[in-house]
Amino acid sequence: MDVTRSEFQDLVGAYALDACEPEEATAIDAYIATNADAAAEAERLRDAAAWLGAVGALNPPAALRGRLLAVAAERVDGLPPVEALRRETARFVTLLDSLTPADLDVVTCNGLTVRELVAHVAVIDEAFVAGTETTNHVLVGADHVEALTRAELPKIADWSFEQICARFYTARRALVGLDGRVAPTTRVGGYALEAALVIRAFETWTHHDDIVAALGRAEEQIEGPVLRTMSELAIQTLPVAMAAKGYAYPGTTARIVMTGPGGGDWTIAVTAHEAVAPVPHVVLRVPAIEFCRRFADRLAVDEVPVEIEGDAELARALVDAAPAFAGL
Repeated sequence: MDVTRSEFQDLVGAYALDACEPEEATAIDAYIATNADAAAEAERLRDAAAWLGAVGALNPPAALRGRLLAVAAERVDGLPPVEALRRETARFVTLLDSLTPADLDVVTCNGLTVRELVAHVAVIDEAFVAGTETTNHVLVGADHVEALTRAELPKIADWSFEQICARFYTARRALVGLDGRVAPTTRVGGYALEAALVIRAFETWTHHDDIVAALGRAEEQIEGPVLRTMSELAIQTLPVAMAAKGYAYPGTTARIVMTGPGGGDWTIAVTAHEAVAPVPHVVLRVPAIEFCRRFADRLAVDEVPVEIEGDAELARALVDAAPAFAGL
């Protein structure tokens, strides 16, 4: 197969993660062999993927030190990924049990009804589980998620909500069960197992809140340890997200301090595969809950309450890039 520039843009993220189908990878290899700009982009994303987890801690700028220490008591440790998923699953199930027939056709922020949104969660859980049974390890990315959902929803148009919930329960049990059944290095939906479990916890939390907001109910507090686990995923993804969005800040370091329950303190090289500088070029102080909502693409850039010290342009780029891989 031959690929166009548009198709290359759609596939290059999966290519960087070695998650393309063999024929797609071959086609991209041929494309970048004759296109220097595309080759450079693919190489940049491969480097970012290889160094995704490179984070460390540095001392804060003096002006922020007092404020950072003041919120330290709110910090909690994260959870094992499967435990974070279990806890968010329990909250989601409680929400499902509380729904009335009148709630099911209410439209949520992503255009799906409550009923359809629960079906969507089940469908994507199934896709992640199915990904462990193949050697191709197709990446369950944002485009794939939307395509799967749009293809599957018409098939269950006549299902009762009880049938949809039963499908979700079956899929989620299978997903949680992977933690004891497969090795931690197993690719699940194109991701390492632990990352996949946190991704699913993140989506469960996001859609729980989508439903609560659509129904006009009072916001429910997520557990601090679960939020901390999700915050860590968001931070670890930032260098890849920056590259995917086309931002280039070579030689720069950022410190992200998330406050409130689930908060933490991370310093990262903005461009993956680079060393962390002794003094960060920018420090962002932001509530963990708001940063995670931005990561899930539920807040616009200007809606995120960020306190900045240092390079304001770099700070905005980081916040802008955060939801680079967000789906429905």
